[in-house]
Amino acid sequence: MSINVTAAGGNADLAAKCYPSGTKNEAKAMCLCGGVEITLETDSPTLTAFCHCESCRRAHSAPMYQMMFVATANICSKTGAQKEGNFELTITKGFELLTPAAPGPGNPNYESMDDNPNFGGIGRLFCSECGVTMMTVIFARPRTEFNDGDEEADMFCVFPATFTDKMNEFIQSWQPTHHVNCDSAILPLAAINDGLDKWAEWPEGEPWIGYS
Repeated sequence: MSINVTAAGGNADLAAKCYPSGTKNEAKAMCLCGGVEITLETDSPTLTAFCHCESCRRAHSAPMYQMMFVATANICSKTGAQKEGNFELTITKGFELLTPAAPGPGNPNYESMDDNPNFGGIGRLFCSECGVTMMTVIFARPRTEFNDGDEEADMFCVFPATFTDKMNEFIQSWQPTHHVNCDSAILPLAAINDGLDKWAEWPEGEPWIGYS
């Protein structure tokens, strides 16, 4: 039997067994107190992955976390102002409760978005009532590692841990496809045999090759 293993160690057949999919392409996310609600409706997320970087682990108080990025939302990535229209991500309740997380020395990458050569924008947003981190609102700067275009590219992230339905109810394109920032992991990644690609930092960069 042949096994299709990618350059980053992935196995699509195993990943499909570990992360089965359903038919839904719309989800609701909610914080603990119920003050903030977000709807997500899309057939094609920009990225779905597990992140292991130190900054995200600290922000979520978790050994790793799952993220899903889309390209449009009813919030401005630069000002935080509410926008009108139809978007993949819509903050439907508690817009006024979403508060930017303060930057500082606990971020091992950059103390503020102004210092970040790849990204700008508001950053992480949490519910001011219960403290749950609900979104990341950023833009990728042009002609950088994450955006080879000439224009800024909005990136809006939500976290499946806040969804009210299980992930196996959602379509295949919503299922995770990567483990990223694996060089920063504190979990024994060699024991996570889920068929997903494991990257040292970001997809299409260097594959993670395990502990030295």
